[in-house]
Amino acid sequence: MCYIVVFLLCRRLKYRFVRAVKNMMEMWKAQAVLVHLLLIVCLWRVYNQPGALNRLEPQMTLSEMGLPPPADRLIVFLVEGLRTDTLFAHNCSRASYLRDIVLREGLMGIARTSVPTLGTSALVALFAGFNGVPPLLPAGKFDTIFNRTKATEEGAVLSLKNLTDLRVRLSNDTCFRVLKNSTRLVVFVYLEDVGGAGPLDIEYQRKLHNTQRSIRDAYDFIEGKFDDSRTAYLFTSAHGLSNFGSHGGGSDEERDTPFFLWGAGINRLAKNASSSLGVNNSGGLPQVPKLDQIQLAPLMSALIGLPPPVNNLAELPLDYMKVSREYERKAMHLNALQLLTQAKTIIRHHEMGVFQKWLPTAKDLDLQRIAYYQNQMKRLGDMGWRGKAMETSLLAIKVAQKTLKFFHGYYHIPLLVATVLTLLGWQCYLVVKLSRFSRDSKDQRRGFLTWTTILLAALGILLGQLVFLQWAPLLTVICLVVPFGIWSLTLAELPLKDDWIFEPLAHLRWAFAPAAMIVLALYWTCPFSLAYALCVVYHNRRGWVHPSAKFLAWLALVCLLSGFLWAQKGMQILMTTNYRVSLQAIGMVLVIVRPLLRKEHHKWRVWIINLGILTVGGIGIFFRELGKPVPIYIMAANWTYIVYAFASVTFGGSSSPRSRLQLIVFNLLTVHALLSDSFTSLFAQGLIMEYQMRIEVHKECKATEEEEEGETKEQRLLTPSKHLQMSYRFAVSIILYFYVSLFGTGYWLCSFTYFANTARLFLPDSCSGAMPLLVLIHLLIPSLIILSSLQALSSFGRQEMRSILTCVMLICNLAVLFYVVFVPHHANWPNTHPSVINALLAQLTVVLLLACETYVDFLFRGLNLIRSPAPKRAITEVRSNRSPGPTITSSGV
Repeated sequence: MCYIVVFLLCRRLKYRFVRAVKNMMEMWKAQAVLVHLLLIVCLWRVYNQPGALNRLEPQMTLSEMGLPPPADRLIVFLVEGLRTDTLFAHNCSRASYLRDIVLREGLMGIARTSVPTLGTSALVALFAGFNGVPPLLPAGKFDTIFNRTKATEEGAVLSLKNLTDLRVRLSNDTCFRVLKNSTRLVVFVYLEDVGGAGPLDIEYQRKLHNTQRSIRDAYDFIEGKFDDSRTAYLFTSAHGLSNFGSHGGGSDEERDTPFFLWGAGINRLAKNASSSLGVNNSGGLPQVPKLDQIQLAPLMSALIGLPPPVNNLAELPLDYMKVSREYERKAMHLNALQLLTQAKTIIRHHEMGVFQKWLPTAKDLDLQRIAYYQNQMKRLGDMGWRGKAMETSLLAIKVAQKTLKFFHGYYHIPLLVATVLTLLGWQCYLVVKLSRFSRDSKDQRRGFLTWTTILLAALGILLGQLVFLQWAPLLTVICLVVPFGIWSLTLAELPLKDDWIFEPLAHLRWAFAPAAMIVLALYWTCPFSLAYALCVVYHNRRGWVHPSAKFLAWLALVCLLSGFLWAQKGMQILMTTNYRVSLQAIGMVLVIVRPLLRKEHHKWRVWIINLGILTVGGIGIFFRELGKPVPIYIMAANWTYIVYAFASVTFGGSSSPRSRLQLIVFNLLTVHALLSDSFTSLFAQGLIMEYQMRIEVHKECKATEEEEEGETKEQRLLTPSKHLQMSYRFAVSIILYFYVSLFGTGYWLCSFTYFANTARLFLPDSCSGAMPLLVLIHLLIPSLIILSSLQALSSFGRQEMRSILTCVMLICNLAVLFYVVFVPHHANWPNTHPSVINALLAQLTVVLLLACETYVDFLFRGLNLIRSPAPKRAITEVRSNRSPGPTITSSGV
C-alpha cells in the first residue's frame, strides 16, 4: 500500500513539474507583455502628466457678489455621434426644427474635442472643464458643474436618460413645484447615440430628425410650464463621427462637434455668430464661432451664476452672454481667480520638494505675482476702472494657463529621455535574445551579479528616491526608474563570449522598413494598400512563370482587396441603408458557402449550429432595421454561441492540425459576421481566403519548380543568417495582415475607431458595458485565424514563434520611437495631441498579438505539435539529388 501511495505521489509531482516547466517556457510572453504595458504607461505620461485635482477651494458665486444670473435654469441636451458638417451643411437644413429658434434667440458654433473621442471623456470636458479619461482619473476627486449647483442652498440637479422622463418629471405637480422654486437648476438629458451608421445612412438621418424634433417638443413644453423666459438651453454632441459611423480617434470628423446655445442670457449677436447663416447658399459650412469643448464648462457656469469648476482649465469665451459689462467682468474675474488658485496649488506643491531651489520653476508666475494679480483685479474693480480690471483678468488667465502648462509638463523632458532609454534598452535586449536564437547559442550569460547591473540598480533606486522627495506622482517615479531596470536586464543577458549582436545591419534593414510602413499606415491608407499588394505578389512571384487558374484567381482577389483599401475613404456609401444590409446578408451567406467551396469537412452538428445562429442573427438585424429592439432571446442565443465557438474548438474531437484549423476558421468567421456591419465581414473573409490561397499557390509553384529542376529535399542545418531572415519575414507577414485586417474591417482609420453597430445583436442600446469586449473580439478574429494558420501549416512558424514575435516587437518599437522623438506632445495643451492614439496603438499591437498567440496555443492544445524551438539542425531546406527528408514550410510568410 505504501508503494502505491509513493507511486501516486511521484506521478503527481512529475505532473506538476512538467506543468511548471511548460509555464516557465511561457514566462517570456508574460515578461514581454509587462514591459510593453510599462511602455504604454510611459507613453501616456509623455503626452499627459497629471495636475493637482484636489485640495482646491471653489470661488464665490455671482449671486454672492451681488449680481443675479441671467438664467435660473440650464437644460443640456447631449447626444453622441453628431457631426458638424452633417448638421450645418446646406443652411442647417437637417436642423430645421432648431434652426429658427437659434437664429431668433441664440447662436451655434463648433466645439473642438480632445482625444480619445469618447462619451465619458466628453462628460468630463463639458462639466469639469478639463480633458481626461474617467478610468484614469481619481474617483470623486474632481469638481463639476453639478457639484457647484448642489453646493448652493437653492440649487438642484436633474439627470435623465431620455426626454420622456423629463416630461414625466415636469408633469408631476410636486416635482415641478420643487424645480420651479429652485433659482439654480441644471437638467442634464443624455440622449446617447445618434450614430451607429454612416452619416449618409437613412437610419442615421432618421435618428437625427427624430432627436431634434423631440428636443424642439421638449423646449416648447418647458417654456410652457415655466413661462418666465429664464431658461438657457445647450444642445451639443459628445463627439463626432467618421464616414463609416465610428468614433474614438483623432480625425477632424470625430473631433469637431456642433453646439446650439439659446434662451435666457445668450447673446445672439456674438462675434462670428450664426447671423451669417442665412446668406450661405453654397452648401458648405457657415461661418460659426469655434471654441474648445472645455470652454463650454465656464460658459454654462456663468449663465446660472456659478464660478467655474475648480479643476477647469479653460478661458470663459467673451461675447457669448447677453449680460451687463459688470456681470461679464465679474464672471471673467472668477475665471481668473479659479485658474490662479490652481496655479498657486501647483506651485506650493512644487515648493514642498526638497530640491526645488535647484530646479527650474515658472518664469511668469510665482506666489507673490499671484497675490498681486488677485489684489490688482479687486482694486481696479473697486475703483470703477472696469476696462482695466477686465484686461488684468484676461492677462491673469493667460499667465495662469501658461504656468499650468509648464507644471503639467514639468517632467516632460525627463520622461521623454526615460522612455527613449527604455525603448533602446528593450530593443537591445530583444536583439541579443534573437541573436542567441538564430545561432542556437548556449553561451553563458553575464547574469545580474555584476558591478554594472548592481550600479545601474543602485542609480535607479537613488533616482526614484530623489524624484519621490520632490513629491512627483507615483507613476511618474515608476516611469523614470523603468529604464534602469530594463538596462540591467539587458546587461545581464549579454553573453560572456562571442559578439553581442549577430548581423546588426540585418536587424536594422529588416526592422526599419516595416516600422516605416506602420507609421505610414496610421496616417495614409492608400500607400499602405500598395505596400500590401507588392509584398504578397512578390512572395508568390514564382507564379508568374507558369500562371495557373488558382494563381490568377488569387491575384484577382489581391487586386480587389488592395483596391478596396486604396479607395476606402470613398466607400462611405456602402454604409448607407441601400447597401449596408445587403452586404451584411451576403457576408452571412458566404460564411456557409466558403467551407463548401474549399471542400472542408465538418460534423453535421457544426453545420446546423452555425447555420442556425446566422439565421437568428439575420432575424435580429431585421428587427433592428424595422426600428424595433432585438428580442432578449436572440441576444442570449448570440452570447451562447460566442462561448460555444471558442470552447468547442478544443473539445470538438478534431485530431489533426488542419481539421482543427478549419473548425477555428468556420466558428470565428461566424462570430465575426454576427459582430459585423455592411462590408466588414466580406472583407475579413476575403482576406482569410486570400491568405489561404496564397499558401496553396506558393506550395504549388514551389513543387512545380522542384519538379522541373529535379530537386529533392535534404536534411541540412539552417544557417543563422537564414533563420534571422525567415524570422523577420514571418514577423512582417503577421504585422502586414494585422493592419490590413484592421483597416479593411473599419478599425484604425488614421486612429482607433469602432462601430457602434458592433454590439447591436448582443446588447440593448441602453447597455454599453460589454461593448469594449465585443469590439476586441471583432478586431482580433482575423489575426487569430492568421496565427492559427501559421500554427497548423508552417513548421517554422510553429517551432520558432518566439523568434518571430521578438521580431514583431523590434519592428513595433521602432515605430513607437518615431512618435516619442519627433512629435510635439504638448503643442495642443490643454487638449491632448492626436498622435497619442497612433503611438499607443503601435505599442498595443505587440500586446494584442502576444495575447492572440497565447490563445492560439490554447486552441491547438492536445494535438501532437512540436512547440519548443527545435535545434536548427532539425530544420531542412530544399537541395538537389538527395533523398527526401522533413521539410521546412515557409509558405505562411
